[in-house]
Amino acid sequence: MRRITIRSLSLLFVVLLAAVAWGRGATPKELIVDLKFHPQEGVSSNSAQLPPSVLNQPIEIRVEDGRQQADPLVIGTGTGGDDRSFPIRAASDVKAFINDTLHDVAGQWGVRTDAHSDRILAINITRFFIDESNKALGSVYSTEVSLAWTLEDARGNSLTEGVGSGSAHRYGRAHSLENINEVLSDALKEAFANVMNDSNLQRAWGSGKKK
Repeated sequence: MRRITIRSLSLLFVVLLAAVAWGRGATPKELIVDLKFHPQEGVSSNSAQLPPSVLNQPIEIRVEDGRQQADPLVIGTGTGGDDRSFPIRAASDVKAFINDTLHDVAGQWGVRTDAHSDRILAINITRFFIDESNKALGSVYSTEVSLAWTLEDARGNSLTEGVGSGSAHRYGRAHSLENINEVLSDALKEAFANVMNDSNLQRAWGSGKKK
């Protein structure tokens, strides 16, 4: 009777291990993400509050990729069911995605963009990264976005500068492209809102004078 009991417990233990392994999923060689802007946080938590002096003055937004890495398509790392890591890559140019997104969001906030404006907001992407930590059921997604910025006049003189950062964390499905896009979008929108809400930026933007 004892031998049967031990055998039964051993079999149950093996089944439980298999269930946990299945729940955590296999480890992909890499994860390719078609970047899409799908923010999930409330509008009030990461929106810009812009005065009329700013909204009445058009601005040119220029985006550059300042991330120091060998492969510019790598945007993060993930872990699989066996705790091995794999790269998370964008399917297309990261700078182009962020450039299009920031222009669209600026328009939603009432900002008028003009490629011939004498106010130039130069944004340098220094961090755009996501970490997927695989758990027993699903994954925890954590992301960080950092945008270094400089406001220049038409002659290239710096009026003011700073850094805007954003982050997001969410529990979701393992290796979920949807969840990856959600947290990256939330962090990017928060970082851009922090840039646009900077008081020195708004004063220099409205006046055209160095702050």
